[in-house]
Amino acid sequence: MSLYLYNYSKVLKKNFMLVIVATFLLPLTFFIWAGVPFFIIGSTVAEFTSNLVIIHLCIALSGGFLFSLFFVPINLQVAKNIAEIKQCSVLDSFISIEVIWLLVSSLIFELIFSIVVRL
Repeated sequence: MSLYLYNYSKVLKKNFMLVIVATFLLPLTFFIWAGVPFFIIGSTVAEFTSNLVIIHLCIALSGGFLFSLFFVPINLQVAKNIAEIKQCSVLDSFISIEVIWLLVSSLIFELIFSIVVRL
């Protein structure tokens, strides 16, 4: 885990412009990465099934996917560094990093969604 944190800090220090671009674009595109899962994906899945677990799962995964797209350039740089260190392919490193980002951001998205729905 410290290997990944070290590489993230190294990439973020070296390519600070990626952080600025992601920070600038996230609020501007909030309606896309937060609105599409809630309104479009949620209503589309609700037409096919009435199972709340499946609806919440689809909303969370689509929200996590759209949110994680902003960090693809950063994750690609980290994957290149990790691939050099571990001597494996960049694609394998990138896919594992993206899957972890997708799952963590989906979990956070679902927690926020559950809190908002209960209010």
